[in-house]
Amino acid sequence: MRVREVQWTNLHSTSARLDPDTDDRLTAAVNRTGQGIQGAWEEAINFFADQNGIPEEMPANADLELPSPAEYRTAGHGFARATVRLTTNTRARLAAVASRLGLGGSECIVEALNAWFDDLGIPGEYDRDKVFERPTLYSTGARLDDATRKRVKTAADQTGNGLQGVWEEAINAYASRCGVPETMPKGAEVTLPTPRKAKSSGGPKPASVRLTENTRARLVAVCVQQSRTGGEVIAEALNDFCDHLGIPRPE
Repeated sequence: MRVREVQWTNLHSTSARLDPDTDDRLTAAVNRTGQGIQGAWEEAINFFADQNGIPEEMPANADLELPSPAEYRTAGHGFARATVRLTTNTRARLAAVASRLGLGGSECIVEALNAWFDDLGIPGEYDRDKVFERPTLYSTGARLDDATRKRVKTAADQTGNGLQGVWEEAINAYASRCGVPETMPKGAEVTLPTPRKAKSSGGPKPASVRLTENTRARLVAVCVQQSRTGGEVIAEALNDFCDHLGIPRPE
């Protein structure tokens, strides 16, 4: 067992969606070790980080943002959302191991928990393919002026969601204000209207992220509704989102 001095300040709220088997194994591990859920998560994440060569003590400026661009969707039903508050060093190690393995934050937590359960001999099985499935992602671009790009970067730093997360939130918030359904029907159009011919040089620089299928479909619906290009809608949605966060527009 790891022995670490508990620090009750600067804890970081961290969430994951647990499938029924993982949830049952977590209950069994808590009963066996008597550590409580937070203690179990701390032990599991640090154990998993050790297995994957992550330094035991992370530097003071270590990245605490959990990867999300390729976050898996949960498959099936009956998943429980669980949240604990991790110490700074454990959160940094989680971010590091998730980044190293190319996992989303939630998926990495589930992987770590089950690896620790296996080490403890907790009964149960974990089949990753039955728990997670990769979403279909669509590369989506827009030409953003320097001011918008700076505001979006500030929003990413402020929310901790990364650029893809900011684009997703901004587009979905804008689509909701435009009356587009929150969940698009299966088979909804995901092809963006053909943009007008861009200038050959100068002007705003291109930026792109990979959007989830539902967000892409909602973006297309707004474009059709307003007879605008994807780039125009994205730029406005991003600036509206930054306005909502109180990020000032440059004078």
